[in-house]
Amino acid sequence: MSSSDASESDTKRVTIYDVHNSDDHVRLRQLPTIMAQALRLVWAAARGEFLLVTALQAIGGLGLVLPILAGRNLLSALASPGAVAVPVLLREVAILLALSAIVSLANSVAFARNALLTERVTQHAQGRILDVTCAVELEAFETPSFHNRLQLATMSSSYRPMQLVQGVSAIGSALLGIVGVSLGLFALQPLLVPLTLSAAVPLWIAGVRRGKLLFGLYSRLTPAERERGYLMHLLTSRSGAKEVRAFGLAGFLRGRWQQRSNERLGEMRARYQSLLRVGLLGGILSALIIGAGLTILLMMAVTGRISLADAGAAAGAVLLLSSRLGAASGGTDLLFEAAPFVEDYTTFVRTAEATVPAGDRRPAPARFERLTVEDVTFTYPSGDRPALNGVSLELEAGHVIALVGENGSGKTTLAKLLCRLYRPQSGRILWDGVDTLEVDPDELRRSIAVLFQDFSQYHLSAADNIAIGDCDLVTDRAGIVASAAKAGADDFVAALPDGYDTMLGPEFEGGTDLSVGQWQRVALARAFFRDAPFVILDEPTAALDARAEHELFDRIRTLFAGRTVLLISHRFSTVRSADRIYVLAGGQLAEQGTHAELMELGGRYAELFTLQASSYLDPSART
Repeated sequence: MSSSDASESDTKRVTIYDVHNSDDHVRLRQLPTIMAQALRLVWAAARGEFLLVTALQAIGGLGLVLPILAGRNLLSALASPGAVAVPVLLREVAILLALSAIVSLANSVAFARNALLTERVTQHAQGRILDVTCAVELEAFETPSFHNRLQLATMSSSYRPMQLVQGVSAIGSALLGIVGVSLGLFALQPLLVPLTLSAAVPLWIAGVRRGKLLFGLYSRLTPAERERGYLMHLLTSRSGAKEVRAFGLAGFLRGRWQQRSNERLGEMRARYQSLLRVGLLGGILSALIIGAGLTILLMMAVTGRISLADAGAAAGAVLLLSSRLGAASGGTDLLFEAAPFVEDYTTFVRTAEATVPAGDRRPAPARFERLTVEDVTFTYPSGDRPALNGVSLELEAGHVIALVGENGSGKTTLAKLLCRLYRPQSGRILWDGVDTLEVDPDELRRSIAVLFQDFSQYHLSAADNIAIGDCDLVTDRAGIVASAAKAGADDFVAALPDGYDTMLGPEFEGGTDLSVGQWQRVALARAFFRDAPFVILDEPTAALDARAEHELFDRIRTLFAGRTVLLISHRFSTVRSADRIYVLAGGQLAEQGTHAELMELGGRYAELFTLQASSYLDPSART
């Protein structure tokens, strides 16, 4: 095997495990960068909301020192010898309650606004994923690594970016609280501050470890989760329901889903046992340190080295500081659990954006005179041989060109390259002498109307299904009706319960399903509605009856008058009137010419045409 073959083989074998870097030390070094990425994401999504939440958390954290000192004053007043004036007590109680209320109010408002912040960040992150996913080259969808990255990024975008920011925010809020409480505790008993703070060490170590364990779990589960989701889709979707029942697949697919679910459960059980051990050990060690601090404080109060008022306030401060340390530990959990996922999200967006065609390309040709394919070769990323190999052909304006061949000959692949959905590995496609790789692909596609063999059935209104051909004219009802009439769809669409406003597809309330042939006519109407100079029809009559097929091909020049039509079909009888016929075989151009020329040649076209015709004429061929 050559080095290039080895490289290609390695690329094809890429899995989610290759995508992730499991080196924990690298992760730790990258953490500041990942935190900065998450903060930039939040800043771009909702900077005002983020600043407000941060300010409220600062008030709630630093403000803790005030209730501690106010509580000490109250205890001192109660513990002072002699009668205490009621106004003094009421004043101290009022001060304590007011300060506590301010801290509580700040925390409550921050919590409420945090929910809005989370939603805005989630929408922003998912919007970025949608933007780059819709803009990447179609070839990316042929690779498992892209789907793995997309799956991780999609999972991450729903809550992981905000989870990381919440982790950072929780740690920041906790640290501010720790500073505030530590100041109060320092004023009461300085020696207790370092002892109490040391309780954070085992909690922090446990939090780091738990976050890494959780990330490792989700990373390992991603490939199996994609398969599990696919099996769930097969068992629950309308598209898969008929074959699941016809072939009795329910038990088999359900068993496979259960197998993957059991594997997930086993992985989670083993990982969560480790999480429990780490959490318990960190919690016990921290509790022992806090207990030691309270014991020291009690001994100091008993021996008279500290007043009861100071001891009570200090004990409250120690317990409050302990809760703040716990909050910081929880933030650490969130931080280390979410940080790698945010890295996956930003890496996906950055990598996908790198494959998006450059925005400074030359304008696409405004007209269509000639399309030339020069020695084009293309291999799918998952393929082991070229789908097209050295293909050259030419399409002239106003002509009907036919592309024929057996299944797998490369007809649809060539159509996708002509639509600039894929990039040839070698050779060129010239539109009026301009290489299509040098122009804006979106602008180029505005001059192309295409009906794919596996056309989409949109669960939208009948009018919208046709208007999708040119979304800029979605309100042009007259044009929609005219296009439906050309495609032979007007009669049955107009007869629907709400006519062109009827929802198509049975999955939504009030939806009406169509036959496969009717769906194909609606899809064909899209091609008519898109007033483009170049039209590609890939098996446009596959679901039509013989009479409808004959009528369409008989009128195709009239229906698409003034446009160039590339007609792809495996039915040779339907293309005999084309201006030129190209025959593909095994991804290569085998023959070309008019119907008469190809029949006289007596090659592959003549053989296949005669073979198909004989099935209609020879009684023995029909049995």
